[in-house]
Amino acid sequence: MPAGTLPAAISGLATGLGALPFLFVRDLPRRVYDGILGLGAGLMLAAATLGLVGEALRSVTDAGGLHPARLALVLAGIAAGAALAAAMDRLIPHRHAGGHHQHLGHEEGHDVHDRDARRAYAVVGALSLHRIPEGLAIGAGFAPNTSHLGVMLAVAIGVQNVCEGIVMSAPLRHEGVGRWHGLAIVALTGLVIPAAAVLGDLLAGAAVATLPFVLALAGGTLTYVTSVEIIPESHSHGNEGTASAGLVAGFLLTTALEAILR
Repeated sequence: MPAGTLPAAISGLATGLGALPFLFVRDLPRRVYDGILGLGAGLMLAAATLGLVGEALRSVTDAGGLHPARLALVLAGIAAGAALAAAMDRLIPHRHAGGHHQHLGHEEGHDVHDRDARRAYAVVGALSLHRIPEGLAIGAGFAPNTSHLGVMLAVAIGVQNVCEGIVMSAPLRHEGVGRWHGLAIVALTGLVIPAAAVLGDLLAGAAVATLPFVLALAGGTLTYVTSVEIIPESHSHGNEGTASAGLVAGFLLTTALEAILR
């Protein structure tokens, strides 16, 4: 079993923790909701940039001096990762959780909590889809000589998954899905991450020369997902200050984690 599979599974199942408050309440205050999303966005951005892309850039200056070909490989990986995430976003049928004009829940007269169970399940499906790049990132992070990066990513993405568990649980409970049924649905979506982590580990381990590209690709996918999903959602309800404070706090937390684990 690849080294990253168990940490990825734990990170994925952390989604269920986000559903726990909804065993006792039906809704959370919108400001709290957006602050938690902002925290998750900061965690993801720092993990993508300081972690994945930062590790990929190490090869660019190995043995002194700049290696233009290696730099081009890393830049191509970032671009390819963003393009892959964008293609998944457009080509795989799903609905978004909210936040910009293409996202569910922001049509005229609608609020963040979807008006019917069908749309609530669409939110779950959309966020489950975005677990694929998260799993790829964790798997790539556990490639040889980068296990500290894998641990950091598993922790950062695990915290983000708690946030996503809240995002998925709120509309389910709002539309009358049973508390235990909703918890089971949300927790099981986390199984996408260890499955994708196996693929990420295989890609990163295929050849040492391709590792910087795979790390950069994973960083590009996480950056795109954070930009197109999490940040717009957290900034679309008048709580931009709270969401931004959460983002900075998440970025600082992951920065400290990277320094400790390195």
